[in-house]
Amino acid sequence: MYALPQQLMDRAFTAAEAFSRDVPRERLRRKDIVALGSGVYATKALAERSTPRGVLVLKVQALARERPDIWASHVTAAQLHELWLPPRLLDDDAHIHLSQPAETVIWVRRKGVCGHRVVIRPQDVATRDGFRLSTPGRTWLEVASLCSVRELIIMGDQLVRHPYPRFEGRTEPHTTVQDLAALLDGSRGAPGRRRCLTALGWIRVGADSVQETALRLALISAGLPEPTLQVPAKPGFRWSPRADLGYPAFKLAIQYEGDTHFTPQQQRADQRRDNIFLAEGWRVLRFNAEDSREGFQRAVSQVRAAFGLV
Repeated sequence: MYALPQQLMDRAFTAAEAFSRDVPRERLRRKDIVALGSGVYATKALAERSTPRGVLVLKVQALARERPDIWASHVTAAQLHELWLPPRLLDDDAHIHLSQPAETVIWVRRKGVCGHRVVIRPQDVATRDGFRLSTPGRTWLEVASLCSVRELIIMGDQLVRHPYPRFEGRTEPHTTVQDLAALLDGSRGAPGRRRCLTALGWIRVGADSVQETALRLALISAGLPEPTLQVPAKPGFRWSPRADLGYPAFKLAIQYEGDTHFTPQQQRADQRRDNIFLAEGWRVLRFNAEDSREGFQRAVSQVRAAFGLV
């Protein structure tokens, strides 16, 4: 059996790259080689030890070596940045989205690749994992034509939130509201820009999860006042516990508790947190995935009742 060159053992490669290293076409059909899609191959061992995101990285790396002028964009860039996307946009994961400058003469044409020719600011393309890709903010604009305003608000909240370095490995948000505004100002005529402008006015810093944003929007849509985010039980006290949302003027704290809140250790911590709010004279409402599944209708009713508006 023809041995693969060592350079192709620990990375993905296109057929053209293999042929340039004198690998015969029939070698790519052997059982120890797998097709990753979009004309990209890798050893079976490498593919099997890679995560789904890792496989996507391998594919983009291989395509970028063949076409240095391209960069990952749109849904592909969102996946690489591990950004939230509406589930329906992840259904077709067989295609890779690649962009290139609008003035490029040679167009990206490859099965399994969605090519885009765009006008883009230099600062809207970043480098990661050895290839170029749209920045998180630019990615938000790129998927806008496929999203509702509500979905763009949810995505925007996740872009501007302050990360937890211990869990996310970064200390700064993906972008800021001001930078998103500058992006839109410099991208006139881009598809979905008007939706982004509408969404921008509702993006807030402080939502730590998609469901927290969804709950906030449900309250607003029901005609209730917009809640404050990250509300401290003891204003001015640095180490005060915080509620995900709330109405300080009414001393009403609201928590959205995802699956991580139902471990014994986290339940004990949440109980101690809530006791501090209660001791300070707050009322505490706690919601979870069951409330989310019903569109937060009951949650809205309970908040309305807490205001005495029933």
